[in-house]
Amino acid sequence: MLPIALCCAGLLTGCGYFGYYKHTKAPWAPPEQASAVEFPSSLEKGTQFTGPMLAALKVAMDEYRPPGLNPDSLPLPDRCLARWEYINVRVLQVSDDLFFVEFTPDLRKCGPGLIVPDAGATYAIDGKGRILARDF
Repeated sequence: MLPIALCCAGLLTGCGYFGYYKHTKAPWAPPEQASAVEFPSSLEKGTQFTGPMLAALKVAMDEYRPPGLNPDSLPLPDRCLARWEYINVRVLQVSDDLFFVEFTPDLRKCGPGLIVPDAGATYAIDGKGRILARDF
């Protein structure tokens, strides 16, 4: 019985090698570039998100563009639409339990003449992080 248990335990730890529980760490700038950063004395004029707003935004982001999607492998215009730097986002908290998250691609940044009707989406997310509805 012990050899079977050890074998199963060994196989389960190997799941990490196949992409399960995979977490991509954020890239850090080189120290010489980072040393030039000066933090402001206050972030008061910045945009403030509550924890529930961030949770709703994360759910909507993962649905709109699934994690692990490689934009470089997609044809145009999908390649452009899959890059976060070309997407404008709005979050509206209607109540403690209802958020709307809107994704609107800025097609001007994608290149001249690119026309994609209905490229964005709006999600209704509840306070438990569940998608209630989607509007294209």
